[in-house]
Amino acid sequence: MVMDANTLPVVAVVWAIWVFISLIKTHKQTKLIDAGRPGAAKLMQPMSTLLKVLVLLFGLLFWLSNLGVNITTVIAGLGVGGLAVALALQKPIEDMMGALSIFSQAPFRVGDLCKYKGVLGTVEDIGLRTTRIRTLTNTVVSIPNAQIAYLEVENLSYRTKIRYWPTLRLRYDTKPEQLKAISEGILEMLSADERVYDDPVRVRFTDFDRDAVLLKVHAFMKTTDFAESLQIGEELNYGIMQIVEDAGARFALPGASIQIEGGETLSRS
Repeated sequence: MVMDANTLPVVAVVWAIWVFISLIKTHKQTKLIDAGRPGAAKLMQPMSTLLKVLVLLFGLLFWLSNLGVNITTVIAGLGVGGLAVALALQKPIEDMMGALSIFSQAPFRVGDLCKYKGVLGTVEDIGLRTTRIRTLTNTVVSIPNAQIAYLEVENLSYRTKIRYWPTLRLRYDTKPEQLKAISEGILEMLSADERVYDDPVRVRFTDFDRDAVLLKVHAFMKTTDFAESLQIGEELNYGIMQIVEDAGARFALPGASIQIEGGETLSRS
């Protein structure tokens, strides 16, 4: 009876398809690794396993049909059981679909500096369930793929340049001539610095705050490395402080001023 059910041909076909799936998986993994996408290569293993399980299931149903078993009842039972399993594995399946979306669209890769919901750090690993980000404070945040794949992620590693845009808060007793001298001094400094792009470079007196006048600087540094941008920005900040001091101006401290009749002003920090 077993031989009448074409057992050997069914086993041979299932085995041949399994071997074909394994060969395709190995080929795809090699191509992805050569392309610098080891995370996507990792996804090939569970996908190939899923395909093998489906092939085995169809082969088993075909074999049972040859034995004379009413597979309609079997399929109905599998449908109910599959629904129960799908409900139980809803979250893991969502995370795996999120991993598939991440690997296929590649919005970020391992090693990229990314920002997600206030979490800033380097992508350390993209797994089947979660993506791990090592923050600047050396902690690790694990984010389910179902969330990170479908929400906004800012990839800072894709920048072609890094913005430098400090806001200077100067005291209200700063004279217009001093503001102009500071603006011209900062423009001259940025234009002479080879680490800063010539365009755009802007220094503008933009607003009156509650306790200070605001001078905003806008430029781009010729680097995409975060640590290097911090070093360049630090040196530019020192230069700005020197320019403000040379102009005889002072930075404003948070506080309030009380005007007394007679012209005297008392400041309270």
